[in-house]
Amino acid sequence: MGEIVEDPNWSRRSVGQMYFPQFLVGMTATLLVVLGWTFMSTGSVWQSLGWTFLAGVVLQAGYFVAVLWLVQAEGRATGESKASDAGAPAKPGPFERDGIVHALISRLFPRLLP
Repeated sequence: MGEIVEDPNWSRRSVGQMYFPQFLVGMTATLLVVLGWTFMSTGSVWQSLGWTFLAGVVLQAGYFVAVLWLVQAEGRATGESKASDAGAPAKPGPFERDGIVHALISRLFPRLLP
């Protein structure tokens, strides 16, 4: 779901994820079509603006739901990888990777680290 494409013909964004500028252009184009269509159908500027506003609210709600779904799916994938790594040895913490930082912290703050 979010692998980086290394093909030079593609941009360096993730494939399968939402891309905000692309969404913004699409949403603007869609709202302009709704505005024009309703104005041509009704002849009323106010009705056109009302329907366009309603379409914008629906699009934003759909975008919000899609982002929530992507975040939930990413969290689920992370949870599954943690469950599959349960038998693997634990990775060292940030202060345990570098012996110099660990020694410095243990000398400056002896009660901070075990």
